[in-house]
Amino acid sequence: MFNSSTVLPAKVPPNLVRPLAYRILSKKHGLNIKSNGLNELSKNIGIYFGMDWKRNPKMFEFLEIFAQVWKEQERGLFVDDVGVKGVITEMKEREKVELNRLDVQKNSRQKNVLNMLDLGPRGNDMDIDQDDNEMPLQNTSLPSLPIDMDSQDTINITQEPQESQESREPIQSLEDQATELDWQDYFKLIGAWDQQKFTYDPIKSQFRYSQSQKKKILPNIEDKLNLFKTRYNLTKDRVLRNEDFQNVDTFNPLSSIVAMNNELNQQSTNAIDNNVSITPIKNLIGQDGRNFLIMGMIYKSPRGRWCMEDASGSIEINISQTIPTDGTYYVPGCIVIAEGIYFSAGDTFHVTSMTQPPGEKRLNTLEAIGNLDLLGVHGQSNVNYISRLDNELKIRLHYLERELTDNIFVILGGDLFLDELKTFDALKKIFEKLNEDPPIVLILLGSFSQKPIFATMNNHRISSSEQYKNNFDTLATLLTQFENLIATTTFIFIPGVNDPWGSSVSLGSSTTLPQRNIPEEYQSKINRICKKTYWGTNPMRLAYLSQEIIIMRDDLRDRFKRHNIEFPIVVEKQIKEQELSIDKSDDDIPIDKLPSHLKESRKIVKTLLDQGHLSPFLMNIRPIVWDLDFCLNMYPIPSLLILSDSSCDKFDVTYNGCKVINSGTFINNRRARYIEYSPSLRRSIEQEINF
Repeated sequence: MFNSSTVLPAKVPPNLVRPLAYRILSKKHGLNIKSNGLNELSKNIGIYFGMDWKRNPKMFEFLEIFAQVWKEQERGLFVDDVGVKGVITEMKEREKVELNRLDVQKNSRQKNVLNMLDLGPRGNDMDIDQDDNEMPLQNTSLPSLPIDMDSQDTINITQEPQESQESREPIQSLEDQATELDWQDYFKLIGAWDQQKFTYDPIKSQFRYSQSQKKKILPNIEDKLNLFKTRYNLTKDRVLRNEDFQNVDTFNPLSSIVAMNNELNQQSTNAIDNNVSITPIKNLIGQDGRNFLIMGMIYKSPRGRWCMEDASGSIEINISQTIPTDGTYYVPGCIVIAEGIYFSAGDTFHVTSMTQPPGEKRLNTLEAIGNLDLLGVHGQSNVNYISRLDNELKIRLHYLERELTDNIFVILGGDLFLDELKTFDALKKIFEKLNEDPPIVLILLGSFSQKPIFATMNNHRISSSEQYKNNFDTLATLLTQFENLIATTTFIFIPGVNDPWGSSVSLGSSTTLPQRNIPEEYQSKINRICKKTYWGTNPMRLAYLSQEIIIMRDDLRDRFKRHNIEFPIVVEKQIKEQELSIDKSDDDIPIDKLPSHLKESRKIVKTLLDQGHLSPFLMNIRPIVWDLDFCLNMYPIPSLLILSDSSCDKFDVTYNGCKVINSGTFINNRRARYIEYSPSLRRSIEQEINF
């Protein structure tokens, strides 16, 4: 691209380059080009592409690579002359490196061909010399075949043997390099207080590394003010990347109003162009009787009326005629998209339809944020350096992940009460089975006591805290019988609502999130017996090769059902369905009707992943430590979410590529329940053992 010696440089006017630059740089990649930046870009286009720059097929490739490098270097939204010079210099260096790599490959191919000829049967010397002179010329004309990483086993049988072997070399080299990696180097346990913090800049749509400050008792008030603002900005940027919103932030709503107009006018939905843009709430003032689409957090005002709030302001909403999307929960504190009509009388927005923000797959989010290594698995970030995920390393880790078929995670059910004798009977049965083939990870989920632990005395003249420690010591004594398990398995303990010391304040109710790990006073004997232990926070994250895993213990189903917003139209519909169901017999129930527990599990999963947050509630419903709210964000969504919810039946649901599993309660009718998860296959198997 930059090394073409046949191009005659020319002076290209900036006004001719502006339409093409706007179409690729501004409209497609969201960059704003300044006048001096456009002049510098036009100057370089004239130097490297000449007078035929419009007809040059590499012109579009040049601008695409320019935009990609600009974003990789995090130069912001405005393209200036200094930035253009720096990016083009970087593009030149990259092209030189690529050309050198191709030369090395070409020379290696020539040597391979010559070596094969030397090893083959020899005729007379004259024929061999002639072949040696001709083979390099023939080899230079061989095309450079692209390598498809997903179709590595399909080789065209009409190709030459040398060529097919060369096409296998890159894939085989990646597989060989994968075997050289040690999976334990990419196995990392990260608690909430250990996770590195990134703050989000909504103007530049970029994450910035936030330097860790000294530990403080209380967070700053700025953290409280930015908590919901950051959550809103992340959701908004994700929504605007959705294909339904790509047409200048517009969306074609499917509301009852539009459907009614279609029926009255007898027009098809495809013939009507009724796009409505996402409008900031402050812009509704003075727009009486018009239809709008707004996005914001829903909450109830002190006067008891429902409101929505975004970064620009808030407005009262009327939900008496609202038709919400099925299959999801709507609770105070969640961010929703609502369509309706604004009336200046009463300053009220009458909502006709409401839905959750559309979700996004993990790979798409990572690509949008520049493949940031938010967990610091591949390298720790600092003020001067931001760690990113290397694409080649991700492929190597994926190959290694598929090879390690024996690595298994075991997740025990929640509410593992150590103050009950039957719990130890169940654990002994499970440990006996696992000791034969130990997993690499064993996750034990609290609460580890039936009653909340606080400073008091029980009936036996012993404090509940001391009894709590004795229970863990008994568990350690039980583990001494299983040598294989304690030598190779990593034990992870996740606290619940009854575990200290949050239980001394909440007394068994919901504590603040994230929840600290179980104090060191109770860990001593377990740590001496087990070779690998980790006392995690709630929630915590686990990085395993190419996967990100979140572990959380919380009874979300009960909280969602308690605080779910009741829409009048939905309530009336449910009453009518109940009246009709009384008159119908059991034979009239449709075969394809989903069980209620499956519907509930799908609603929980969809609500959490669409919200992109582990606790999409208001602070008075579920308190959050202000400066640690970033630990609860699922941006991007994880590869696996282990959600231990004892108020809900166990389930296994996959949504947008994220696998969500619930282990349920540990003991159910003299049966101990646990889940085996295989990272290589990304499959989970539910297990039960009678005791």
